[in-house]
Amino acid sequence: MNFNVRLKQLRLKNKLTQGELADILGLKPTAISNYESERNEPSFDKLIALSKYFDVTCDYLLGVSDSYLPVGGEVLDKDIVEFFDLYQQLNPDSVNEIKNYAKYLIYKQENN
Repeated sequence: MNFNVRLKQLRLKNKLTQGELADILGLKPTAISNYESERNEPSFDKLIALSKYFDVTCDYLLGVSDSYLPVGGEVLDKDIVEFFDLYQQLNPDSVNEIKNYAKYLIYKQENN
């Protein structure tokens, strides 16, 4: 997946307009539109700002990696990476359902 697609996907997941994201990053409103339409690419500092805002790695934004999790030099368990990749695709309501179900499973496990 390319940078422009990942950026738009993250922006929409966070329910932001192009203008809102531009304001957050201190950019002109057309900047995000230009990134998403591949007319321009962000500078390194803007790429880093985007990755920090969305809490993903620059590698993920650039399409180098499909995992958006920073690994900090550690190898993450493959199941954890797969879970978080799936989690990232969920809308906020589904995320809450997953959290509630996980809490239920922990409760059930502790009380059996």
